[in-house]
Amino acid sequence: MKRPLPDGATHLLFTGLELLRRVASLVPPPRANLTRFHGVFAPGAKLRPFLVPQAEEARAGSEAAARKERMKERTPRVDWAGLLKRTFDLDVFTCPWCGGRRRVLAYVKAGECERDWSTWACPRQVRG
Repeated sequence: MKRPLPDGATHLLFTGLELLRRVASLVPPPRANLTRFHGVFAPGAKLRPFLVPQAEEARAGSEAAARKERMKERTPRVDWAGLLKRTFDLDVFTCPWCGGRRRVLAYVKAGECERDWSTWACPRQVRG
């Protein structure tokens, strides 16, 4: 422990069952909110209606959220090669030997192949 207890104990020894009981008491109940609000944001606070949006404002907010959701649906997902390029300035489609542009020939999922086959093609090796 950080500091000794008042009786001078510096370590606590538990049996397996005692330790599990103490750890289990720290786990929150299922479907319980982990955020507790206090003060003016508490559910029963008198000033809460003045701070938290009400039904009319919530409807207007839900329309804005629906518009934002539609925009989110339209945005394309960036593939892993694009993320590597944007994050590390590393273009995985550039051939290290000739500097040409590589293209994907095949995708191999984990567990489908025992060998480590290269799934990239150098522009010099593949014609077409």
